[in-house]
Amino acid sequence: MKRRSSEDSWEVLNRVTDAAERFVNHSPRLKRLEAERQVLLDAIRRAQLLLSVKRLPNSAEAGSSGPSRERTRR
Repeated sequence: MKRRSSEDSWEVLNRVTDAAERFVNHSPRLKRLEAERQVLLDAIRRAQLLLSVKRLPNSAEAGSSGPSRERTRR
């Protein structure tokens, strides 16, 4: 059950990140709000980095090459 809630949290982070990115990309750039916009963009970048690292093990498991193949040779 704990893993499922963790996966749900990653999915929520992904949805929030996507929504924030759409908001930033479609909102007008106003000089008085530029500082807040930059903070939101930084938060989006950090969330996307976390999500990309989270996805790496899944793609590595799906591939035929990688550490698992090397372990079987030993």
